Amino acid sequence: MSDASFKLSRADGSSAITIPPGRRPVALRRSWLFVPGMDEGRQAQALDSGADVLVADLEEFTAPADRPEARRRIATLLARCRARGIVGAVRINRLEDDGLADLRGVMPGRPDVIFLPHAESSEQIAALDRAISAAEATAGLPAGQVEIVPTLESAIGVLRVQAILAASPRVTACLLAAEDLSADLGAERGPDGVELQHLRARFHVDCTAAGRLGIDCPFNYRAEPAVQADLHWMRRIGLKAKCVVFAEQVAMVNAVLSPQPDDVVRAKRLIERFEQAYAGAPTDGVPVDPPDYNTARRLLRRAAAFAAWRADGSGAA
Repeated sequence: MSDASFKLSRADGSSAITIPPGRRPVALRRSWLFVPGMDEGRQAQALDSGADVLVADLEEFTAPADRPEARRRIATLLARCRARGIVGAVRINRLEDDGLADLRGVMPGRPDVIFLPHAESSEQIAALDRAISAAEATAGLPAGQVEIVPTLESAIGVLRVQAILAASPRVTACLLAAEDLSADLGAERGPDGVELQHLRARFHVDCTAAGRLGIDCPFNYRAEPAVQADLHWMRRIGLKAKCVVFAEQVAMVNAVLSPQPDDVVRAKRLIERFEQAYAGAPTDGVPVDPPDYNTARRLLRRAAAFAAWRADGSGAA
């Protein structure tokens, strides 16, 4: 999923959505920062945070009475995101609530991604696909370039995730919630995060099997050591994207979820030692075990994907 021309196809094989070349590839979107629809100060901070994706929220973070004005502000914010190479996203409300009005209000801003909260069925995603197609046509936008990201916030949503992910070719990623999901499960939250680790691991498997990017749940504690421990745990199991609600966490997310120069140097040396030993050549140092060799190869592939994205002139660090 690291190609800039990331595509999904319909069941008949026809192309249904194409990620435009200037949009950050799905697989390289590490940090997904949520901001309120009406808070211009936090929106400005978000634009400067280094986030790969900025998600303007019309659901939980925006009062119902403020939504008409917030939609207008978000349309402007999306243009600012585009000018700075940031993927611009909007979390609307459920379609049976204010979702259709949200969609009509933000579509002039040309959102890259629409988040749907409380996703629990394939029918919800299919209905949103149809609504986006109609809104694209009304706004005179190219058809099929707006992505969908469902949010799983209940046990039912988690159980039905494969059907949800397959419901529309627009679905390029999926977000696992934290607080609403914990409430639905009756889980006790804590900074060590153990209460959701089993579901986060399962979520990663489901998204990988479906060929979609899994966006890990937000870490709603501010203690930096706990944040770092949580990020390293999620990276260890293979997750590559993180939802963020505090702008100060963006830099940590980006650093942990992308290969650093020292990591690349170590990986290259490790691979060289392993391949020398495999060929029967003398080596210095401790022998390299196959799991470490394979991990190093994956790290270099990811580093190469980031390098290619930067080299084409549209990518940032």
